[in-house]
Amino acid sequence: MKKIIFTYGLIFALLAVFAFAGYSTWNVLDPEYTCAQCHEIKPTHQKWKNSIHSKVACVKCHGTAISNGIHSVKEKLGMVVSHFTKDVKNGDIKLTEAQRLDIMKRCANCHKDEVAKWKKGAHSTTYANIFEDKIHNSQEKPYWDCFRCHGMFYEGNINTLMNFDSDDCTKWKIKDTKQCQLPAIPCMACHQIHSEKPKLPNFENCRKSKTPACDIPKTSFYSRADKAHFRTDMLTNVKRYLNGKEVKTSDDPSSKLCSNCHSPNWKREVGTSDDRTPVGVHEGMSCVVCHDPHSNSASDSCIKCHDSKEEKYKFKSGKCPQFISKK
Repeated sequence: MKKIIFTYGLIFALLAVFAFAGYSTWNVLDPEYTCAQCHEIKPTHQKWKNSIHSKVACVKCHGTAISNGIHSVKEKLGMVVSHFTKDVKNGDIKLTEAQRLDIMKRCANCHKDEVAKWKKGAHSTTYANIFEDKIHNSQEKPYWDCFRCHGMFYEGNINTLMNFDSDDCTKWKIKDTKQCQLPAIPCMACHQIHSEKPKLPNFENCRKSKTPACDIPKTSFYSRADKAHFRTDMLTNVKRYLNGKEVKTSDDPSSKLCSNCHSPNWKREVGTSDDRTPVGVHEGMSCVVCHDPHSNSASDSCIKCHDSKEEKYKFKSGKCPQFISKK
């Protein structure tokens, strides 16, 4: 009897070792021979191969089948079932908000400085800060277009998110309290993981050279309506006006991204709504000349271009990465 128990125990141990070894090997193999064998994954895999993350293994961002315990196993088994039972196309595969936030946590493993700055900046705001803002709600009731800039990955609508039963706007609350502290503007609001490799900025004496600073930018705009990202250099630079006169705007892709949320009213008047278009001596400058791309801080931004030690606000020629428009 002992021999039988020992034999079965040994067989079970060997099977466990082989299973673990096979699973570990699967996770480190080239995805072209694993994940990308599924037709749904092939287009995404091709984008990944041409992206700046092409040297980063899939599991580093997406995790494994057991990364989050039972939740991950259930999720991956669901994908397998869909693969064999439905006509699933690549376009049908969309990450949920929870999956995006899970990936965002893994972003921090490599992008520690960027995430630290983001946490200190205004863009790390939560659902509660945005949708339960009593002052804002007293001026304008939250509606569907709020999701264009805040909570763009939320899977419901404004009525599934908010409770508007009371006539008192100060009592409007988010229904699911778990949603309250989630970030309303996560990393993937401005970045696409599977994007083409960006070229390094090309500056001469800290000024933009004749060669475009980024032929392929690192940023992208997520359209909730299309459920897709768009490269920021492909965005339209909307004309804006001040006292009826057109204002010069920067050709920098980052500014085009910013202006999609920090946009003026329907007349496109500078300074209205959430518009931050620079005017006066700063007309035509890119947002990132003064603002840190991740923290949005403008602290010490003036000294990039002006040296107050020599002469009050004297401009330091050749020291400002301006991204001035060619208009």
